[in-house]
Amino acid sequence: MPDITIELNNVAKRYWLRRGWYVTSLRDEMERLGARLLRRQVAPREEFWALRDITFSLKRGEVLGLVGPNGAGKSTLLKILSRVTVPTSGSFVVHGRLGALIEIGAGFHPELTGRENIALNGVILGMSRREIRSKFDRIVAFAELERFIDTPIKHYSSGMQMRLGFAVAAHTDPDVLLIDEILAVGDASFQAKCANKIAELKEQDKTIILCSHDLTNITDHCKSVLWVEGGRVRMLGETGTVLDAYLEHVAATMNAEAEHAQQQEPAAFDGLATIHEVTVLNGAEQQQTRFDRGDRIIIDITYSAAQPLPGAVFGVSVQDIQGYALGGVVTDPDSVKISAVDRGVLRLTLDPVLFNRGVYTLNINITDPTLKRTYDLKRRASRFAVEGSWATDRETSGHVHYPHRWESLR
Repeated sequence: MPDITIELNNVAKRYWLRRGWYVTSLRDEMERLGARLLRRQVAPREEFWALRDITFSLKRGEVLGLVGPNGAGKSTLLKILSRVTVPTSGSFVVHGRLGALIEIGAGFHPELTGRENIALNGVILGMSRREIRSKFDRIVAFAELERFIDTPIKHYSSGMQMRLGFAVAAHTDPDVLLIDEILAVGDASFQAKCANKIAELKEQDKTIILCSHDLTNITDHCKSVLWVEGGRVRMLGETGTVLDAYLEHVAATMNAEAEHAQQQEPAAFDGLATIHEVTVLNGAEQQQTRFDRGDRIIIDITYSAAQPLPGAVFGVSVQDIQGYALGGVVTDPDSVKISAVDRGVLRLTLDPVLFNRGVYTLNINITDPTLKRTYDLKRRASRFAVEGSWATDRETSGHVHYPHRWESLR
């Protein structure tokens, strides 16, 4: 089947664990052999399967999104495809030239200059010396490193190394391109440049695997998604269907983790004010955790106070699935006051919801901004998922939807 560019059959990867570290070196094995010869106790080893029974194939021109929690096996899968490591069992085939950006500085030598590392990395990726020379100026210009090209890359920042790595990988004229979460390191301008390069490769019918926690990137670029969980394929299919199932799973997992954390978390504050419960409701005031963009979300905060706290304010902040802050709101201390010893419920209404597809968590706090004092703080006190037909469209990007209207004035 000539159109198949990537094919994996029951690929598995096993590591041996000892004292919390991977045992992969010859030195480790020699130590174990010496211990046996001297009849000393050998430290026990434990199997860890990073991947099990991974089977799928991609045709020329397909763009596959790769999602899953940290430690699911996504990076291991990319390292196998890029031949950084070998599978323990199973087989895989990659047809054509491969370009990979799976780690900062992968294939680079820190003592060599940027110029020398372009030559080194280009050869590793299968470029000829003539091809490297012909594309050198374009690579340097894309990476925006003209001033530093003759500086050893040990002096480069992580962002500079990432730019150089992507520039080389993207200019190898790859038939298959593997991209890990590393693109999140770049600034907005470079991310736009990378997105344009990916679009150019898609137009050329290149096969791309894009691994990202940013579901907007997955939605924008990928027609299908592979969800990996615990080293196994959890789901493979059309982007919207897989992401809906993934978001539902993530929301349920976060609910369970938050409940466990709240049960285990010791009291960290003095008890003058306490947040007891945070409930997410829909517009009909019924508990709900899944919404579409444009819906109404009601957040009820149940709290108690041991004494009047006239300077206290309530704050609600929103984080994305990775915990990055997306902003929030606080109460006006002149209109919402804790003026008596009581137990109360404070309601926050978000109408309409302007978040794009994703899972979002809420941090709730009671603080006194004048005294710089925190009375209580509940991290990930509640969460909700935004999905549905309105949650994603071609005119929006990122986490927040901006109500807008385009007009042509000519």
